Order: sequence, then structure tokens, then C-alpha cells
Amino acid sequence: MQQKNDNLGSLTGGIVFSAAVAAYIFFSLIFSLICSATGFSAMSEGAAGSAYIYVSYLIAPISVAFSLPLVLKFRKVSFISVMPLKMSSPKEGAKWCGVAVLLAFGLLFSLSWINNGFNELLKLLGYENDVNFFPDLSGGGVALALIVMAVVPALFEETLFRGAVLQNARQEAGDINSVFLCGLCFSLFHASALQTFYQFICGCAFAFLAIRARSVIPCMIAHFLNNGIIVVIEACGLNTEQTLFDWAPLWAAVLVTVLSAASLVVSVWIMISDKTPLKKAEKGGVRDFFIAAALGIAVLAILWITGLFA
Repeated sequence: MQQKNDNLGSLTGGIVFSAAVAAYIFFSLIFSLICSATGFSAMSEGAAGSAYIYVSYLIAPISVAFSLPLVLKFRKVSFISVMPLKMSSPKEGAKWCGVAVLLAFGLLFSLSWINNGFNELLKLLGYENDVNFFPDLSGGGVALALIVMAVVPALFEETLFRGAVLQNARQEAGDINSVFLCGLCFSLFHASALQTFYQFICGCAFAFLAIRARSVIPCMIAHFLNNGIIVVIEACGLNTEQTLFDWAPLWAAVLVTVLSAASLVVSVWIMISDKTPLKKAEKGGVRDFFIAAALGIAVLAILWITGLFA
């Protein structure tokens, strides 16, 4: 293999992930200390409770904004090389943005049962989840929630995972391996036991979309739609911890489920049928990624396990 001058590769992808996790833990600890000293919590009355929730959601984007430039500078990797934005033509752009919409709709409404099924399994093991982590969505609160919970994550998480992590990993680990590596890291980063499998599927799907579109923009669109629809549903007074069949008329639930499943199948078929050759894995590519990402994976795995007993 010809040596890359800018150090694009599995090691850089793994380091980026571990650094983001380290920054996340650092800022979370600072926030926890401040909350302990001031009594600031999600249970605080009025606007203070919503402010706590908003700050909690912003810790991850702040961690990415802090750690990513440092790692890229240290590894001498240009930001533009890990952030493909421009697509080959307006026609291609429209195609892949359309696929992003179909994918988001398909994932959200045809696979929502995964979280519920896993929740029931965890209940059998003694885990109870009664947390509904939403700020006040009344009045203009929904607009702020959409910015903090949908726009910001779509920008920063896609920059991290479908940008820096994926674009580095695929250089040596290959496209197929990198899709699953990206899905694993994405699901762990959310540190939510209930959403683990759904986030893994979303992480893999968004990674494959980024590879096929040769741009992270469609992934940002899909990510925004996924989060934004959840916020809007919650703002309408519906329980997002339940499925369509729990709060919608049966005919509407069946119709949406069928349409969303069809959307998911079509979007996946379009991505699979794309004729662009996939990068093949090089020897040691996956191993190097895991070596560099081991710290981040280990820390998040511990948080995932302890979260079950919190």
C-alpha cells in the first residue's frame, strides 16, 4: 500500500473516536460536579429543568467540537478530507437526499418495535426504564428542542461518525467492515441500553448511505428527520416510548408501518444496487481501528453496563 501523506487510516479513525469519548467523559464530569454543587437537575422547577436537559444534550456536540480538531491536527489530517460534502452532480444530490428521506422514514416507523422489544427483555432481567428525557415542549419550546435535539446532533454526530470515523476507517478496514465499525461506535456513544440495537442499525445504514452518496449531507438529513420527528411526536402529546399501535388508530398504524417498511426496502435496495465498487479491507485495518478505539469502546461499554443498574 502506498503511504498516505495525511495519515488517513484506521488508527486515526480509532483515535478520533476515543478522543471524543474522553472529551465527553471530561465535560460530563464537570457538568455533574456543577450540578452536585448547585442542585441543578432535570427535576428542577420550571425553565431550570429544561435547561438541564438542553445542556445534557449539548455535552456530546461540545465534546466533538473540542476533540476532533485536536486529533486531526495531531495526526496531520485535513478536515476536508474526512468531510465529503459535494456530490458529483445535482441529479445525484437529489437522488441521495431522497434516499435519506426514505431511509429515515423507514427506520423510524418500521423498526420502532426493536426498542420496545428490547425494553421488555430488560424488564425480565429486572431493569425498569421510566425516564422521559424531554424538555418543556409547550409554546415555542418545540423550536428550541428541534435545534438542540435534531439540528445540532445531525451536524456534529455526522461529522464525527460518518465523517472522521468512517472516512478514516474505510481507507484500510474497507467499506463493509467500516459500516459495522461505525454502527458499533455510534450505538455505544449514545450510552442507552434501550436504543442500542436501533442505534446500531441506524449507524450502519447512515454509514452505508455516506459511502454510496460520497457525501455526509444525506446522512445529516436522515439524522435530522429521525430526531426531529420524535420531538414533534412528543410535542403533540404522544408517548415516543410506545409504538404507533399504542396511540394511533389501527388502520393508520398499519398503513404507516407498511409504507415505512416499503420505504426502508427501497432505500436499501437503491444503496445496494449502486454500481460503485466498494473499498476492500487491507490486512490489519480492522485490528488497527480496534486498537486505537479500544479506550473509547471500553469506557462506553462500562457505562452501558452500569446504566442497567443505575
